[in-house]
Amino acid sequence: MLRASARGLLVGRRRDLMASLLAFSSSASGPPPKPSPSHTSPPPPSASSSARASRFRLLLARAAARRDPEPPPQAESEKKSIAVRTGELFLGLSALFIRAGRGAAPVEEVEQREGVLWEQRPEDVEAERQRQRREVATASPGFSFSAAGLLFPYHLGVAQCLLDKGYITERTPLAGSSAGAIICAVIASGKTMQEALQVTKILAEDCRSKGTAFRLGAVLKDVLEKFLPDDLHISCNGRIRVAITQLSWRPRGLLVDQFDSKEDVISAIITSSFIPGYLAPRPATLFRNRLCVDGGLTLFMPPTSASETVRICAFPAGRLGLQGIGISPDCNPENRATPRQLFNWALEPAEDEVLDKLYELGYQDAAVWAEQNPPESTVKIEQLGTD
Repeated sequence: MLRASARGLLVGRRRDLMASLLAFSSSASGPPPKPSPSHTSPPPPSASSSARASRFRLLLARAAARRDPEPPPQAESEKKSIAVRTGELFLGLSALFIRAGRGAAPVEEVEQREGVLWEQRPEDVEAERQRQRREVATASPGFSFSAAGLLFPYHLGVAQCLLDKGYITERTPLAGSSAGAIICAVIASGKTMQEALQVTKILAEDCRSKGTAFRLGAVLKDVLEKFLPDDLHISCNGRIRVAITQLSWRPRGLLVDQFDSKEDVISAIITSSFIPGYLAPRPATLFRNRLCVDGGLTLFMPPTSASETVRICAFPAGRLGLQGIGISPDCNPENRATPRQLFNWALEPAEDEVLDKLYELGYQDAAVWAEQNPPESTVKIEQLGTD
């Protein structure tokens, strides 16, 4: 009897609870259900019971939301690769240095104000002096190529135009950081820009199919070793300057213009391009027993050995707050990619047709600069004394 009474009591309480739930859920959409004829009509709900119903519905809604959460609104941004994220951070730091006035000053000012280090041994300095006494020196401007990441084809197009119009000769001083250092080595090697563009497409296809982050350094080194000649260091010595950032108590620019071998040149180029966590899964790399990273951090467009340097920037110079830039997308502002697109292509390889377009745009921008600076008034030759 006791068990039957208890079971009946539980059933009754369960029935009353279900009726209450039905009343709560239907109160928002329509009138409450009519009472059952077999039961006495309940008293009208008080204000406190209505408040409890509202709180109960809120708890049910929160529980349902936890079971079936909506996708976050920024889901697309979370799809950025590690390469893009690390590259964005590093380029952001570089932009801070640039806006502070570093990396684009004349060579004397850079040396005095920024404390640029020179990787020159005493025998290198003497060899450079002897070379200058023997050779014809040019009073023409040198050309400095900015860091550019995978916008490298832009620099190739600029270089092709300058070669075609006679601005760059076998003795023209060159300097570069990151991708800019690569173009300097390509020019000094005697390889054509079209050959370099085809090799760039091979590298881009490898990165598109297998990924960019953590492995670009190894792929780039392999491509350069196969593409560049064995006597590369001979044509580079004293002519090109490779910018590197040395890490000490603060980042300092390091300029390298003397090399022992082809491998030494390639090592300098890889170091100049070393964005931490992008080229390889480590925060820095070693160059000649120095802890270093990408040269674009401190010397975005390094000075050449010429008395005047024409600076070439693959990004819109005005958007970076740069002044005195000779060649950049600002030369031809119409129908250009947005800065965001350029930024993405600098970190993730674009399709081949985009690489071809970047090459064409670089050539066109250099042609605009050439119209404003005719070769006859820019390129000058003078003979140094032999004393």
